[in-house]
Amino acid sequence: MEELRLFIAIELSADVRRWLGEARAGLERRMPPGAVRWVNVDSIHLTLKFLGEIPASSVARIRPAMDGAARECRPFRLVVEGLGCFPDAARPRVIWTGVRDEPALLDLQKRLEDGLEKAGFHRERRAFSPHLTLGRVRDGVTEKQLGDVGQSVQNAPVKAAAAMDVSEYVLFKSVLRPAGPEYSVQYRTAFRTGSLESEGK
Repeated sequence: MEELRLFIAIELSADVRRWLGEARAGLERRMPPGAVRWVNVDSIHLTLKFLGEIPASSVARIRPAMDGAARECRPFRLVVEGLGCFPDAARPRVIWTGVRDEPALLDLQKRLEDGLEKAGFHRERRAFSPHLTLGRVRDGVTEKQLGDVGQSVQNAPVKAAAAMDVSEYVLFKSVLRPAGPEYSVQYRTAFRTGSLESEGK
């Protein structure tokens, strides 16, 4: 039985990707050489649900769940800002940029999670924490390098936020390659009729 590695995400605009690229480049100049494995900016998405390796036949159950959530959502504004580390700057493992709190985004993710659970998929136990991963600290770095990575993130110059309008989301297939993952669109669904202007935003 064919299996696909799938996830559902929001595609980022060219402007937001440019912002991420500049933020990453600025951090990279301040980091200990080789301490961080950086993510290709062109491959960054805002992941709403990682489904993992599942049978290809499951796509037929994913599409209605995506459509159902989309029907209840209107377009919204996504704002990307700030830098941080998981779990924290003292012991950084993941370097990320944040996504401003947006009720419409949280509502979309909850409706999607509910719909997928009804379709037979496991519910994510951790609370949804929207962010965009810029890099991951490599295994084997020294304590000093670890501290330098955290300080570099904390001391990075503050960039003005980047923003984009969101009116659809996408089911992606991920194929892991030695040079990095390759993504291809399996399904795309738009939100119900509406605009930011009609919502008074």
